[in-house]
Amino acid sequence: MVLYPRPETKARPCSGALLIEEVAVSKQKKLNSSNTMLPMTRRAVFASGFAACALPLRADDAETSAAIFDDFGAEVSDFGNIQITMPDFSDSGSSVPMEIEIPSAMTPADYPTVVRVYAPRNPRPRVIALYFTPACGQAWMSTRVRLGAFQDVIAVAEMADGRAFRATRHVDVTYGACEDAVANDQFPPGWEPSIRIAVPQRVSKNEIFAIRTIINHPMETGLRRDKTGLIVPVRIADRFSCLADGVEVFGAKLEPAIAANPYIAFNLRLLETAELTFRWIDTNGDVYERKSRVEVE
Repeated sequence: MVLYPRPETKARPCSGALLIEEVAVSKQKKLNSSNTMLPMTRRAVFASGFAACALPLRADDAETSAAIFDDFGAEVSDFGNIQITMPDFSDSGSSVPMEIEIPSAMTPADYPTVVRVYAPRNPRPRVIALYFTPACGQAWMSTRVRLGAFQDVIAVAEMADGRAFRATRHVDVTYGACEDAVANDQFPPGWEPSIRIAVPQRVSKNEIFAIRTIINHPMETGLRRDKTGLIVPVRIADRFSCLADGVEVFGAKLEPAIAANPYIAFNLRLLETAELTFRWIDTNGDVYERKSRVEVE
């Protein structure tokens, strides 16, 4: 990943940059031994290795626009009331807090059926898709995302009446979501994630309450190589659902841009006592579930 230091800030190279430097220095030694003397300063090392460190290539505005068109069936140019809460500045792009809220009545006629988030300067533009229902009581969620560079994060909402609109939030990042150059084995035989849930045991009827859940999952992006040089395939917690007595009341489609150990918080409103099921689905098809009963007084 490319590093984006603030002015007058000394940037610390990511592991990919260190590998480039080691290779360049090794080549310089070979050239020196063959009487080919070329000056190789640290700045020259990074200049010569810039393109390699920048891989994988980022998405761009055209690719992001195409993704929005594919997802919504049309260009969405109108701006609307989507509240994107993110820090103005983040030292690291590996785990950036993000909250999304769409003010609405949360009735069958007035609620967002889907909200999709895009990061145009990430290797892939899609970040997450959120599926709300009136049972949420409030169209709000919180998570943590990976950002490869400073950029304008885009959220697009589609309402129950068919209206679609967008909003943007600029975030400055010093160090992009840089990972180890060589991936280790994060899924040994018998691996299974741990899941934690924070949910009240009792609530009042029609009370809007918060639910928080986190799954211990490395979220392998598919952008790294193993020790043999082969690309490590994508393996992430791909889908999250919250079901009340078997009916989905909130859902999310996650992308590799969600930070490792995905955290999701959202709101819910119950009219009667219900058993909640929290379901995570892995890209390999594995399903992980936890249950919790909420009494409505």
